Amino acid sequence: MNKRTHLYQAIRVAIGCSLVSGSVYAQEAPRPVEEAVEEVVVTGTHIKGLDTEGAVQVVQIGRDEIEASGATSPIELLQELTQTGGGSGTFSTATAGPLSSNTPPGAAGVSLRGLGASSTLVLVNGRRVSVSSFAKGQESFVDVNSIPLSAIERVEVLPSGAAATYGADAVAGVVNFVLRDDFEGSEITLTHGNSTAGSDEGKYNLNWVWGHKGERSHTMLVADFFTRNALYDRDRDITANSIRPSQQGIYPSFNDLYSMYYDQTEAPATGGCPEDQFGFGSFGEYCEFNTNAYVATQDEYESASLVGTFNYQLTDNVEWFNTAMVQMNQSQGTGSPANFSRAPFDPESPLWPEELKADIVEEGSFSPDAPTDEFSDFYGFPIFSWGKFPDPRAVEVESQSMRLVSGLRGDLNGWDWEVAANVGRSESEQRGISGLYNSEAFYNAALGNLCTDGTIVNRWDVDLVRPGASFSGETCEANGKTTAWYNPFDGQAEQLDVVNDYVRTDAKREGVSSLYAIDGNLSGSWIELPAGAIQVAVGAEFRRETVEDTPSGDAVSTTLNPEPILGFSSTSADAERDQWAVYMEQMIPVAANTELQVAVRYDYYDSFGGDTNPKIALRHAFNDAIIFRSNWSTSFRAPSLAQVGAGTLLSSYTVDCSVTPAACDGFADEDGEALLSEEVSNDDLMPETATTWGAGFLLKPFADTELTIDYWNIEHENLVGVEEDDFILRALSGEYPVVGEGELPTGQPGLEVANGFVIDSHFELTNLGWQKTNGVDMAFTQYFDTENWGSFRFVLDGTYLTEFDKLPSDALGIVSEAGQYTYPRWLANTSLRWRYEDWSAQLGARYTHSYMDDPSPRVLEAVGLPDNAEVEVDSWTVFDLSLSRDFNNGSYASLRINNLLDEEPPLVLGTGANVDHFNHSSMGRFMTLRYSYAF
Repeated sequence: MNKRTHLYQAIRVAIGCSLVSGSVYAQEAPRPVEEAVEEVVVTGTHIKGLDTEGAVQVVQIGRDEIEASGATSPIELLQELTQTGGGSGTFSTATAGPLSSNTPPGAAGVSLRGLGASSTLVLVNGRRVSVSSFAKGQESFVDVNSIPLSAIERVEVLPSGAAATYGADAVAGVVNFVLRDDFEGSEITLTHGNSTAGSDEGKYNLNWVWGHKGERSHTMLVADFFTRNALYDRDRDITANSIRPSQQGIYPSFNDLYSMYYDQTEAPATGGCPEDQFGFGSFGEYCEFNTNAYVATQDEYESASLVGTFNYQLTDNVEWFNTAMVQMNQSQGTGSPANFSRAPFDPESPLWPEELKADIVEEGSFSPDAPTDEFSDFYGFPIFSWGKFPDPRAVEVESQSMRLVSGLRGDLNGWDWEVAANVGRSESEQRGISGLYNSEAFYNAALGNLCTDGTIVNRWDVDLVRPGASFSGETCEANGKTTAWYNPFDGQAEQLDVVNDYVRTDAKREGVSSLYAIDGNLSGSWIELPAGAIQVAVGAEFRRETVEDTPSGDAVSTTLNPEPILGFSSTSADAERDQWAVYMEQMIPVAANTELQVAVRYDYYDSFGGDTNPKIALRHAFNDAIIFRSNWSTSFRAPSLAQVGAGTLLSSYTVDCSVTPAACDGFADEDGEALLSEEVSNDDLMPETATTWGAGFLLKPFADTELTIDYWNIEHENLVGVEEDDFILRALSGEYPVVGEGELPTGQPGLEVANGFVIDSHFELTNLGWQKTNGVDMAFTQYFDTENWGSFRFVLDGTYLTEFDKLPSDALGIVSEAGQYTYPRWLANTSLRWRYEDWSAQLGARYTHSYMDDPSPRVLEAVGLPDNAEVEVDSWTVFDLSLSRDFNNGSYASLRINNLLDEEPPLVLGTGANVDHFNHSSMGRFMTLRYSYAF
């Protein structure tokens, strides 16, 4: 761990002294308003005072639900919504790791309808936030973990297109975090939670809220400190062991690729590979490795946040408002140890075990072309090795984010107006703390080119493109020095300090993103119609966004060194963009019970030009019990900054022979090659477009009964991304170069093929085909008030995914995802809440429907199933319980138990962790105690 700041040390002291707190969650339909409230702007419009049960579906989570949820971060809260489930769109620290394909450690992104975080617009108080300085792969997103939950008054989710209102990029919808701004007094809250598994996944949260109202001003401060211990795959039975352990282990396999037919490994009989891990496969001997013993399900995480608001009434009609947010967090990402494949070793190293040397000679003696009698026959030729390093790949990330909004708002002759400036910045630094090995240095140490004083001799010439070496003969000893050999034997546990210092790297990476924006709007009534006045809002916005992601120099891939750090991905981005927009929206009262909302927005990007997006929404109340609503809109999303400014990204992919048999010498039932591939940029990317429409009913058959049913449909075209199978098919049909082994330059899209098999691929970011998704949201709320037993509220809400079809290209054809891997058709929540005097309790359930698994042929073989077996992931139901009480002294206490029955998640063969962390959780029963005191 690196040296912590004084602030982090203070957090440790403050939180370490706390032993209390908790909460509960359930999405709650809004209770009928019983008293007048301040006129507000509802998400989905800039017009003030419209009905929250308006023409567009909005899901709101209020402060009471936030406190009852047990959540300590916004992503924990949002993951409970059925509109954010399915696919791999919404991600959290449970999917974090050291590779570019993982979630950036410490960060989390929210996606609506499974369309990806870059298609969901995240706002704070209706205004934009700077994107994370580190992208997820090449997808920019807003890190919702940078917003402290204790500062949030409510969350408004608009789960449909909102481009005409908030911005052309709101393809899937909007998540708006509304901050607390009217708090008076002081409140301290302490929270402690832990699982009942005994492995200590404890989390601690301390926050303080202070507010003061002056004669013409209001000031509020929120300080929030949070820390969480790690959860590892090895801590839970279902994730502790890989279904199919890796056949590359810390006891490597060796083969000279000339005289030897089968690989040889240090055998159990001679103190090598443990007996229960030793095996013989198609390539010979191997020592299997359980990667799940190292991987973190969620890593250690710490954050310190400060939020301040200051409002001042300059005149009776003009208010000056200000918001400032600052956060620092520190987190880790821990993955499995890196592989080394075809690594050349010098047979003259004095470290070779005699038993292994004898096995290698015996194996080589069967070669009719080059029989071996002595181990010295190998001298001058490398012996290649396939293995795994002994320590996990792990990185540590420190991030700082800030946001400042300052503006004026007021009333001018009955018209509301507002102007504001918005500045945001995110900075992150990542450094490796274990398991990162420089490939050139590793090969030098393996071949005897490294001397104990750190100098290098030319004993072997190393080929880094396709790892290999040719003997030159210079030695450290001939120069009066001693050779420092890398020791691949005895589990690689013993290495010289000079070797460790030389081969390991921290691969420091730095990222910065910024946002500068100015906006203004005007709203009011203008034309009187028989049914009422037309409400109108007009506005304009200008913003400048920049992203710079700079990897360490020793992590940058080149043509001569395509994998500079073994098993580690580097990513880079450098882009800036100016954008301006104008918009107008109107609410037209067509009749007494019918209103029409019409909006249009024009966005202009300096790099992609402009686009106009309209929106039409209709609301008709048949009576007080039946309300119909519908909407239609279009969207336009320019490629994200991480996509526009993308450098070469190192990635990995295993060829799926069943989809691309031509990549496997024509055999659809073969195991495809595991590629250490690249993703390369594309200067010709075009914007994405989308069309969204929906319709639904709000029903109130009785005063205490509410039912909503909403159908949604999104057609998304020109998707920006990488579809590996499609790229391979297009390359093999002649659209990209197909060359021999080691002949494809870094940064150039194309394939490398050997013996009919694709062995390397440089995938290009491109505009793909389309994806279409539609489904139904349903919510039912029933209130019961009793005279002697208190009040009850029953809620049942769910989302049914009818269709999620993709057409990456005509060559690949339509792929139907609904009900398939990670796309359950049904997601549902239900709860029964009780309140009586100072007591309240809630029992809830969360349901995830079954879906089809996606195991590889090797995994099916490992579990004893045929290659063509269809496997279904079981449905999963989890119960939650909470109990709370308000005390007369201003304090509040609650106990929350998530996963009350300690229900284990279903086994998923398509993931290395055995659990789908996007739709399920391996945490198990988790208890949270919360105590709050207001004074």
